[in-house]
Amino acid sequence: METKLVQDACLLLQGEISPESGIHLKLQQEDVLPMVSLLDQYDLTPVRKQRHLSIYIAIKLALQSHMCCDNCTGETLTRKVLNGDYLYSLYVQLCLKWEEYDLLTHLAPIVKRIQIKHVEGNPQDTLLIEGWEWFLQFEGNCSRAIQAI
Repeated sequence: METKLVQDACLLLQGEISPESGIHLKLQQEDVLPMVSLLDQYDLTPVRKQRHLSIYIAIKLALQSHMCCDNCTGETLTRKVLNGDYLYSLYVQLCLKWEEYDLLTHLAPIVKRIQIKHVEGNPQDTLLIEGWEWFLQFEGNCSRAIQAI
């Protein structure tokens, strides 16, 4: 199940990436397994799990692209910055396209905090997973409260 979800999410995301960008998804399995495990803990539809994982991958790759900029110069630096910026804008577009407005509102300050921590030399990548977990918990609690009414 994990492998299929990851493959489906990657295919979905790659399909959303403009071919002109030249961006191809290259990620390590260990980069996405914590998110897959998190999503499996919640009662989300398969399509929604796939979408959440796609958004997560876009953010994760954007973060990685920008973090690699420390050791780059010239054209390589330009490409890394542009790819990271493109992927950040893509995650916003995907949240809007898939009507994940609450998720976008929740993630935006978390992503910004991660970026700031990196610039300060104190990377805190766990904030993304922790923030997502908080969102899913909150959403689940709201959903149960609405059903109770």
